[in-house]
Order: sequence, then structure tokens, then C-alpha cells
Amino acid sequence: MRHLLATLTVLLALPAARAADPRVGLRPAYGSVPATFVDSITPPAAERGTTTRVTFTGHGFGPALDVWASLPAGGLKAVPVESRPDRVVFDVTVALDAPVGVCGLRVATAHGLSNLHLFLIDDLPVRPGAADSPLSLPAAAWGTLREGSRDRYRIAVGAGERVSFEAVANRFGKDADALVTIRDAAGAFAAEHDNSPGLGFDCRFEHRFAAAGTYTVDVRDARFRGGDTHHYVLRVGRFPAGRVAVPAAVEAGFVGPVSLPEVPDAAFAIAAPRRVPLGPFDAVLKRPGDHGSTWVPVTTAAGPVTVAEPFDAGRDSGLSQLASPPAAFAYQLGPGRLNPFLAIDRTLSHGRAQATPAVVPGTLCGVLRTPGRADTFRVRLAKGERLFLRGEAQSLNSPAELELAVTDRIGRELARGAEQNDEVNLSFTAPATGDYGVVVRDALRDGGDAFAYRVTARRDPFPPTLTAEVEGLTVPQGSYQPVPVVRTGTGSAVKLRLVGAPPGLRLTPDEIPTGAASVVCKLEADAAPLGVHTVQLAAEVAGEWVSVRTRPLIDRKLENVDLISLALREDQRRLPAAVADRLAVQVTPPAPFTFELPESVVVLPRYQKAPIPLATTRAAGFDGPLTVTAAGGQLADKNEGRTRLYAEFPDATAGVVAAKILSNLGKTRVAVTATGTHAGRRIALTRTFDLEVTTAFRVAAEPAQVKLLPGESGRMKLLVSRAKSFDGPVTLRLTPMADVTFPEVVIVAKGATAAEIDIAVSPAAAARQQNLTVTATADVDGFEEEVRAAVPVEVRAAAPKKN
Repeated sequence: MRHLLATLTVLLALPAARAADPRVGLRPAYGSVPATFVDSITPPAAERGTTTRVTFTGHGFGPALDVWASLPAGGLKAVPVESRPDRVVFDVTVALDAPVGVCGLRVATAHGLSNLHLFLIDDLPVRPGAADSPLSLPAAAWGTLREGSRDRYRIAVGAGERVSFEAVANRFGKDADALVTIRDAAGAFAAEHDNSPGLGFDCRFEHRFAAAGTYTVDVRDARFRGGDTHHYVLRVGRFPAGRVAVPAAVEAGFVGPVSLPEVPDAAFAIAAPRRVPLGPFDAVLKRPGDHGSTWVPVTTAAGPVTVAEPFDAGRDSGLSQLASPPAAFAYQLGPGRLNPFLAIDRTLSHGRAQATPAVVPGTLCGVLRTPGRADTFRVRLAKGERLFLRGEAQSLNSPAELELAVTDRIGRELARGAEQNDEVNLSFTAPATGDYGVVVRDALRDGGDAFAYRVTARRDPFPPTLTAEVEGLTVPQGSYQPVPVVRTGTGSAVKLRLVGAPPGLRLTPDEIPTGAASVVCKLEADAAPLGVHTVQLAAEVAGEWVSVRTRPLIDRKLENVDLISLALREDQRRLPAAVADRLAVQVTPPAPFTFELPESVVVLPRYQKAPIPLATTRAAGFDGPLTVTAAGGQLADKNEGRTRLYAEFPDATAGVVAAKILSNLGKTRVAVTATGTHAGRRIALTRTFDLEVTTAFRVAAEPAQVKLLPGESGRMKLLVSRAKSFDGPVTLRLTPMADVTFPEVVIVAKGATAAEIDIAVSPAAAARQQNLTVTATADVDGFEEEVRAAVPVEVRAAAPKKN
């Protein structure tokens, strides 16, 4: 995809940066680190309807209990076989009707849930790959991409036989780039595929073999990189090689056909879920006679779905000739002198725009097959009616970079919107009642069979995006874990509710207050049954229920030299639909201690320290140590030289947070976790507070604005408000102003809160308004802090002299 070039450039620089200095450049860093962490799953795939022995490798494992999966209920069952601190083994049975595609797995042990790891469910026979070995079709062969090496398979095909290939590696959330190369028996090149748009650095394609024989299929990393955790699956056989579906949206409960534009002359049947709230899902598609299935993104939508009508090339050619300059000149020579086809050509319904009738609200779908050609839809709007449009393409596996426009009935453009953050948003108010065109095109005027799009049209603004900042929770019975929920913008109250929760699991509070951008909820497990559960979080916005999304961290994220996290890779951002709309919850036995933070907000003056009070109680019989850690915002390791903030907890009764140099002012959420071990089980409880980093003092003026006439003088008080931990002297430097006299330097003594100064205006001063800049400096625990304030000064115009 076109967006991948910048990401690839950054990642290719990784080895060089590390080689120069291990402290400089990119380095791996965990996100929100669960104590139980899965690095890899072997094998990385399982065939549905079978039982597979699966090994989870990582660290921090306790006695294995179960495996959580982002599949529908009953889609996967796991029986523990082996438990070690660095690995656990399960016999995993995948249901025969489990959806094919990439899903998410978590290990549940006595210590709690692990991080999320991605895994493939396939309906092709899954088998381990062997170097330079024959591969009978169909198959899903798995292996490992290792540095500087390749795996080679031999397949036998007939003349004219069509075989589909797919490499799944990058979609496991790893920095892998699988390259598939096909050669004939003599070593002659037959085909090579690297990246398929929408599949990250993976590929999916069909190849027709002209001659019968034995061919070799090589799989390697395109950059000759790799590692023990860079697994791949090579799918080979007969299955649909398309990546996008049309329509890309269907109404909830829809049962019927869709097409894959890249797979001509084939129709596929899908059954959409009836769930509320509406949202994306992966449609599993298969033709009669296929060996296996493919999966493509689709969403359930409210209102009718309109698909752009096929382009009529004959009509386009005819109008092009009838409205051409030679035709217009010919009409000018005739008695009418006016070419009627010029007006017809400009209309939405009858002209070359070939607009498809659509309704609002609704969803508009299609494919930009021809480079340079747009799709147009005709909608009816009343005067003053608002139209809100949101276009998507890249979330559908499409390479299109969308551009939306609204035109009047004769094609004059009235509004335009371009793609930002993988979608286009455009709002429009109709100036008059009538027909309007919604034009969809590729910003680069490109096109092809894979250039699918989806445009949602509404009369009301789109609801805010809501995100839960956690997605895997281990909750002891009788306790809770925090679930911060944030929304874009602010507005009216948003009601929250749990969907699919077992009895005894509840969310409090269950509302984002009016005007608030976030809320920290408690997921409480008073009497919920032990074990793993899948829960969705829904939000009601103006009577409409929408999903609260999650953002699980796959693999590791990277930090730069200044400990600032870099943007996630595409394979870490574009996750399977069933992974990003649900919470994984493991309910465990009661915890032997409780842990709370008495202060919801901790104020930290820069260059100083602030206490973090803790309140812990222990159950009878539990006297083991508690370890307390904090994460979030600018917090980092105390001993790292570039750390801006750090927190430490010498014991489990109190902590301290400290600000070093270059710390940024502002408020961030901090998660504090207390961990203890009891009867061989590790228990961790997390609580949150808001950390507000501020300056140790602030400056203001009284009065807030000075107003004087020419020749007048007055007094102004400069106020210094101090943090409780700072009482040192503050030096105020006042920027000179023409024709206005005041002291240039003022000292506010230690412990004092104000200093009074005289200010005088020259009789010759011109009337004006100007800000007086006050620069305040002070020594704060050995560091110079600087604060600035602006005091408005108005020199008023003198009254005119009377004759």
C-alpha cells in the first residue's frame, strides 16, 4: 500500500541505529505489560474440526487453565497439557463451524490473562512445512521466517490449472514481510508476489500454470530478516483470491449474495449477524468445489445499502461524441444554434455522471474500476437539510485513497473532503431543495478491481468514537479492575452497558457525564463465575447504540532515543474485527488483599516530588510482600538518564512521584498496580489516578487589566500563587513599554505571595492596547523554572478639550 513506504523506511533503519549505540535509536518496549506474556504460538494455525497441540512460549506463566479466543461461543476448547514458567501447552479443538481467518488468543493461567496473540483458523489441512519438500494440495503449511534463509516447497500441477496462494505472516502482528516466488522445474521464474494492498506485508493471489509439471514455491522474508517468533502460514489450493467485497456493508441479519470484484463470474452467499450495536465483521466466502475459504471485511449498517450501477461505456461514448466541440460547432451552424446534448451531459441522471439513485440515511458502495473515473450517487435533499458523509476504503483491504465531493444537479462542485486517518469526512447543508450528487473518486485518479469503497450517509452528525483503554482484564471475585473509557469531543451524557456479560459482572459508573471526555469505570466481579468470559461494551449516543472499541497491543511497540513511543506498525493497528470490539475477562478466586488510592488527582510541581498515598488491607493469613508499580504518561525508569518522570514505592503504604528535567506540563492518567503472591498464585490489582504536572508557581496581576489615561499613574499588584512545596523567592522581569513607566525587575520575597508596583503613563502617550509581558524565574530544587504571564494594559484616549 502507498502508506507503507514511510513505515518501511523507518523500520529498515532499525539495525543501523542499534549497531551504533544500544541506547540510541529505536528499541523495543512493552506497552501495558501483563505479567504473563506470550511471545509466540506454535503452530500459528489450526484446522477447524480438528484437535491440535499448541505451545505458547513467553514468560510469567502460572498453572495453565484455559485459552480465551475472540471466536463465537463454542468456537474453541482448550485442555491444558503442560505448564512451565516459560511455556504452556494445550490441546486445542476448533469447532467445525468456527469462522476462518485470523483471531486473537490469550492464555488463562492461575496468575491471570496474558497479552493478546494472533492465530489463524483454517479450513485447509494444516501441516508443518519442511525444507525443500513436496507439498500435496490443498494445504496450509506453516514455518518460520529466519534471517537470510528461505523455505522451499514442490507442488505438482496440471496444464491450465489455477491455484490460489496466500501468505499470512505480517497479519500475525509481527514485523514480517513474506515474499512468495514460483519457479518451474528448470528454475525459470513463473511468478512472484510480495505485498497485497489491505493485507499489510502479506499477499493473496491466484496463478494459472500454463504447463503441467512440478514447480517450486519459495517463501522468505523480502528483507532477508526474521526470527524465532516470525511464523508464517502458506495457504495453497483452490480458494477465492479476492480481498474486497461488494457491497462492503449489509443490513443486520442480511442473508444473500455479495461479489468479489477480483474473482469474476462468481457469487458468494453471506449471513450477517443480527447483533446490536452494528459494526464490522469478517465474511467467510467459498465457492462450490473450492478447497478452502477466504475472509474479507464487511460491516453491518443501518438503512438501505446502495451499490453503484455498472458503468455504461456505450452511453458514455455516445454522449462524449454528441457533446464534443465538433458537435457543438455543428449545432451553431444550424437553425437552433444550441446543442441540447450539452445540458443533458451535465445532468446527474442522464449525463455521463451516470448517477445511481440513493437515499439518506443509507450506505453507498462500489468499486472504482477505471482509473480517472468517479462513481456518482444522486440524493434528494430539502433546503437547509444537512448531509454527513464518511468514506472508507483502506479498512476494506482496498488501495484506494478516497476523495468525496457534493455537486448540484448539473455537476457543479459545492463541497469536497479528502482522506485523513484512513477515512474521509464531509458535511454539507443544502442551499435549496433538489437533487445533489455524491461523487466518490480516488485522490490519485487510480482504479482497479480492488478499489472498493464504502460511504455512510446520514442526516445527523456521526456519533463520537469511544475507546476502552484496556481490553484484557483479570478480576478477582469480590474486587474490581478499572476500565477507562474515552470519547472524541465532549457533549451530552453517554450511557454505557455490558453486552454478553455473565451474571455477577457489572460496570460502575455506567455513564460518561455531560461535558466529560472520559470516565474510569469499575468492572466488578462480585459473584461472577470463575473462568474466562467475552464481554462487549456498548454506548448509547442520542438514542443510537455504538460499540466501544479496544486497542490491544500486538507484539511490542518501539520507543525513540527520548523514550517517546513511535506510531504502531500497520499490522499492529489494523486488527481483525473480532479483536477490536470486545473485552477478555478472567474471573479468579478472591484476592487476599485490597488496594485503593485515596487521591484521585496528584499535583506534581516540575522539578519536585509529590506523595502518592496508598491504602491497603490484608486478609487474615496473608502476610506476603506487595510490589507496587506505576505506568502511564511520561513515567519511565528512574535510572534511565532521559527519564522525565518516575514513581517509586519503597513499601506498600505510600509512594512518591518525581519530575526531572524536560517534563511536560499537563494531566495524564497513571495506573498503579499492586502485586502479591499467595498460595502460589500471583494476584495483581490496578487502580488509577490523574497526575497533573504543573509549575511550582504561577503569576497573575491585580487588577487583571490596567486602564490609564495619558498622564495618569496607578498601582498594580503582581500575585504569585505557590505550590505547597515551594516557598522560594521569585524574580519578576517586566518587558519595557514605550511611554509607560514601571520597575523592570521586581523580587517577590521568600514565602510572599505578592509585590505591589507603581505604573505611570506619559502625558504624550498615544492611545493603544498592549500586553505587558512578565517573566518570572525562580530556583526550584536546584533548577531554574520560568513562567510567563501577559497583563493587558490599555492607554485610553484623552477626552477632547472643550473650546
